[in-house]
Amino acid sequence: MKSFKINDNEAKIPSGFSIPEGYFEAFESKVIAQLPANEPKKVIAFYQRRTTWYFAAAAVVILMLSIPIYQNFFKTSNAVDALVLEDYITTHTKLSEEDLASILEKEDLDRIRLELNLGKEAIEDILLDSNNLEQYIID
Repeated sequence: MKSFKINDNEAKIPSGFSIPEGYFEAFESKVIAQLPANEPKKVIAFYQRRTTWYFAAAAVVILMLSIPIYQNFFKTSNAVDALVLEDYITTHTKLSEEDLASILEKEDLDRIRLELNLGKEAIEDILLDSNNLEQYIID
């Protein structure tokens, strides 16, 4: 193999490309002529983009806080919890069962009524196992 030397005076392989005479002398003026005239360019500052993100984040936080407040503010619940009402009646009033029955309407009494489906055998078992049979007879 033939050794390669950089400073060799022998003929080199031509590249195959040729440049016309005076091409680079007129190249700069041609490029500048093709460029558009000085038009004002739109400049967006970095801090301006950042502020839009701050505003967007603030809007999301406000929205997240206002939805639960809105729902609780306009919540109209006139229904009283049954357990709270029962607790209030048993601890704060001195009404007897007869007084309550006279105050309440028939519909209210129907809602309160407990339906115990006890057979005769279950009642007999309870009465036989109970020590205070006299209390059941009085009630």
